[in-house]
Amino acid sequence: MHISPNDTKQYRYLTLENGLRVLIIHDQDAQKSAAALAVNVGHFDDPSHREGLAHYLEHMLFLGTEKFPSVGEFQSFISQHGGKNNAWTGTEHTCFFFDIACDQYPEALDRFSQFFIAPLFNPEALDKERQAVESEFRLKLKDDMRRLYQVHKEVVNPAHPFAKFSVGNVETLSDVLDDNGQQTHSIRDEIIEFYQQCYSADLMTATLIGPHDLDQLERAAIRYFSAIPNQNLAGKSVDIPLLREQDHAKFVTIEPEKDTRKLMLTFNFPAMNHFYQTKPLSYIAHLLGDEGEGSLLQYLKEEQLITSLTAGGGISGSNFREFSISCTLTKLGLTHVEKIITTIFQYIELIRQSGVEEWRYKEKQAVLESAFRFQEPSRPIDTASHLVMNMQNYQPDDVIYGDYQMAQFEEEHLRQLMAKFTPQNMRIMLIAKGLEYSKHTKWYHSPYSVRDLTVQEIAQWRDLSLQVKIPTADLHLPEANPYICYNLDPSPLESDSKVPELIEDQQGFRLWHLQEPEFRVPKGLAFIAIDSPHAVSTPDSIVKTRLCVEMFLDSLVKETYQAEIAGMGYNLYAHQGGVTLMLSGFSEKQAQLLDVIIYRFASREFSQARFDSIKRQMLINWRNCQKNRPISQLFNAMTGILQPNNPPYPVLIEALESIEVDQLPEFVGSMLSELHIEMFVYGDWTRSAAVNLATSLKQALQVQDQKYQESLRPLVMLGESGTFQRELQCNQADSALVLYYQSPEVTPQNVALYTLANHLMSAAFFHEIRTKQQLGYMVGTGNMPLNRHPGLALYVQSPNAAPSELLASVDEFLNAFYMLLLELNEQQWQSSKQGLLNQILAPDSNLRSRGQRLWVAIGNKDLSFNNREIVSQAIVNLDRSEMIRFVVNTLKPRTANRLIMHSKGLEHQDAEDLAVGFEIGSIEEFQLRPKDVDLG
Repeated sequence: MHISPNDTKQYRYLTLENGLRVLIIHDQDAQKSAAALAVNVGHFDDPSHREGLAHYLEHMLFLGTEKFPSVGEFQSFISQHGGKNNAWTGTEHTCFFFDIACDQYPEALDRFSQFFIAPLFNPEALDKERQAVESEFRLKLKDDMRRLYQVHKEVVNPAHPFAKFSVGNVETLSDVLDDNGQQTHSIRDEIIEFYQQCYSADLMTATLIGPHDLDQLERAAIRYFSAIPNQNLAGKSVDIPLLREQDHAKFVTIEPEKDTRKLMLTFNFPAMNHFYQTKPLSYIAHLLGDEGEGSLLQYLKEEQLITSLTAGGGISGSNFREFSISCTLTKLGLTHVEKIITTIFQYIELIRQSGVEEWRYKEKQAVLESAFRFQEPSRPIDTASHLVMNMQNYQPDDVIYGDYQMAQFEEEHLRQLMAKFTPQNMRIMLIAKGLEYSKHTKWYHSPYSVRDLTVQEIAQWRDLSLQVKIPTADLHLPEANPYICYNLDPSPLESDSKVPELIEDQQGFRLWHLQEPEFRVPKGLAFIAIDSPHAVSTPDSIVKTRLCVEMFLDSLVKETYQAEIAGMGYNLYAHQGGVTLMLSGFSEKQAQLLDVIIYRFASREFSQARFDSIKRQMLINWRNCQKNRPISQLFNAMTGILQPNNPPYPVLIEALESIEVDQLPEFVGSMLSELHIEMFVYGDWTRSAAVNLATSLKQALQVQDQKYQESLRPLVMLGESGTFQRELQCNQADSALVLYYQSPEVTPQNVALYTLANHLMSAAFFHEIRTKQQLGYMVGTGNMPLNRHPGLALYVQSPNAAPSELLASVDEFLNAFYMLLLELNEQQWQSSKQGLLNQILAPDSNLRSRGQRLWVAIGNKDLSFNNREIVSQAIVNLDRSEMIRFVVNTLKPRTANRLIMHSKGLEHQDAEDLAVGFEIGSIEEFQLRPKDVDLG
């Protein structure tokens, strides 16, 4: 098995007697154990009269087995011991996975493996979980991705299994009744039959990972998974073509829910999975999706026809692969679709003529090899769920290496594939409002139309000699990449320090540095927080800051794209105090990248055309957010109410509409006149290299004894005022509710109380509100600190109940929650605390996660870098009586100080209004309440 030289884990691949393929992984540093199981069964396997059955089955396997019959027992056990679990159903695979505290791993494996040995299909659970599938279906009724996907299904060969409705709902999954209302077909009988006929050990792969040695893990695999039955189904295949002759060369128009304009060209290929070792389509996507000077993207952007372009995505399966080129269109672009497609074909011709070259392949190969050599560890649950799917797709020796492998340049094969990029093999999808539509999809009711490409269109795109040739100065293939790193040995360690050191502290500028002693990889991170009072003084300033960020990022793309391809990255984002720039990736050429970024910043250009385009796109994006799921809209409105420096979308939209480009130079000038910069250089950086980076930055930003300190980040305090509530009009079918509890103090004791309360109630709340009461699909609790203040949120989005009913159910749960705590025995209480402690104290798995944690500590003024140890000790010291007192005094509805956000769905307009506490009429008045602006 090909393993990265930077990978310290041990692997063993084995096949059990029942045909189940297992990868066991010894990770001596793993703080949790994890497992995943994938089966080569998905919605393609659904019976034609039972669409969604595979997805429904995935849900049901969690709800009780012969050995562990209690519904919800598995999730409770996992949660109690600090773990997580989930599953998904795709076209041809279903995947289940979990993690847990290492000492509970055998018990968890015992419970998990029973899903595939003896599930109960409890009749009561069947009915309730059918409602969960229905809620999941209804949740996505307005989701543009899901609606587009359904159109896609209706314009392929209807006999291909891709054409089936994949999610399922109450209609497709109900018992079949005769004319007298008598049951003729039981869904329970059918799901059991489907499970017994389709789930088979020889279609399954499993991964087990933990600190246990390989022999222990092998014994566990044999003990727990050998009883899975083998139906001898390996080698099953789909032999119906995705597209018939008459399905090619189509032009499909689709009406979206949101205000979006997209053009997608898809080209049909046979299955490509078995070419993973050479990745030919990935190579072609690399050239078509280039974003540098002379690229398709930059040319069409400068023509003001598109704002973004991606290449290489598309649906795929065991007997087909679609390759898509997708563009986000401007308003002008929507009227020049033919020109855009012509330009795409001209670029494809350019690749045919001079892009199939070995040196280009070797560049991409070198980038992937360095990424493989220095791949950083991931969490056990992520490793397990990723590799279990690789086992389904790659040969055993390539399970770890297959994602990175580019074995050899095969010119002839590349040319054969390039020959398929023709108008006759193309299908166009144009997604925009206001076009002509003649059909509606089943299930999602998306308006769409389909027509054949005309003879003239095919001729126009096939014979490019008839087109005006674009000058090579404007449209050309990328040059050799100057950012590819070949010196990949880490710098010698200068010290063994494990916490950042403040190496420069002057008025308005602080520089922290740590050369990472444990993760010895040639990678670095640089965080640069730029605070200015002018960036956040008013909603107008906040929007100008975000607009400048977007314009700056847009101006950088063509100069920095090759650096990103070579394994370096950057991100610039606005926050409550100003903006933060983050650099990441291979450190050898990171200073070179920063110089490019700084130079572009210093030469600030505010082009009217780019301003108009970016402003339009921001307005579209923010207005579209008002069509997000109700629960997302409630969270956005809530943080906007509580954090004045983080306004909600309607406020941002109002401010942006009146901003003009000529206001920006003066705004940036005033912002730079009063700065506070906090910089942290971390990873494979020596002290002198960190100082050099900082010097370049200070020179570019003209940092000269600014007296300004960090921006204040105010948080409105709820105080001792009882319940506040605010209604939002979301104009969607579902109702939604969010309850937020805010800690008045930032103390380790309060962090411990809120965090442990969330940990203790999470699984019980999900089980009660979703599994038992079936109030909705989106249900949960969350740890929600705002500006360092601990917080707790409970949320539910429901197709079945109005906010007043949802609040009654949630309050009933909160009123009874202390009883659940009283019922825990001492061992359960301690193991719950230990599960949370394991999460908090889990060592950083890689350079990036440690860098992020240290950077957050710097921002939170945790300058001893030991806050998590202090909080952990507070959790250890918490006794049950304190937690019960906290639940009764702080969380119980009668005494709670809390904020309730709610939205009444269109389905529930006749229900009574939610009438509790004080209604927030004016946000401006509410924000006059006392605020916490403490920085540390």
